Amino acid sequence: MLYLIGLGLADGDVSLKAIETIKKCDLVYCETYTSQWNGDLDRLGNTIGKKIEILPREKVESDFLITEAKKKNIGLLVIGDPLTATTHMQLVMDAKENNVSAEVIHAPSIYTAIAETGLQLYKFGRSTTLVMPQNNFFPESPYDLIVENQKIGLHTLVLLDIPMTAIKGIGVLLEMENRKKKGAINDVIACCRLGTKNSVIAYGRPETLMHDTSLDILPSVLIIPGKLHFKEEEALKLWI
Repeated sequence: MLYLIGLGLADGDVSLKAIETIKKCDLVYCETYTSQWNGDLDRLGNTIGKKIEILPREKVESDFLITEAKKKNIGLLVIGDPLTATTHMQLVMDAKENNVSAEVIHAPSIYTAIAETGLQLYKFGRSTTLVMPQNNFFPESPYDLIVENQKIGLHTLVLLDIPMTAIKGIGVLLEMENRKKKGAINDVIACCRLGTKNSVIAYGRPETLMHDTSLDILPSVLIIPGKLHFKEEEALKLWI
């Protein structure tokens, strides 16, 4: 049996259902390469009385878990909701193809937590991910997607590479604006450590937010607003 178990965004998000499921697993693994958790895996392991082993990406994306789940109850802990990343849906599909039972234990994710900004979730378009620029590697496709979403009035959730803070992400977007010059990066919403007691949300011009040291923390995401409803405009005033 294979269990995909959501950890949510922080310690308190682990549900009673999740804890009960983990306790009946023979082996418990966790992957941390798709996101960063605002929690303590050691403390969770002590709570459930299980050792939690961090599984590298190559093992998660191989047949390792499916092979193990043919013989034992295997739990894979996933930050946020288990099916946010396509890798994990592939595990469910692989399990069914190999006659292995699979169950998903859902949890809060960044895709719902961003409603705390006051933006309406149904007005978000496709999301995108910013990667850390490297020498001779500066993909501009996130900018193009933002432009396409704005054409139909939709907001864009911009996920950030794991080592990228909101400040660094804003800098990358401004560089894209400088290159593409389509006027897509006007106002920005920075969301840091959502789901925790020390979460930070800030709304304003990117040039201003670049100097807000409270945004120099992990994990973070950015939102580029589309056409705002008047209720969204009122809510965003909370974060100026």
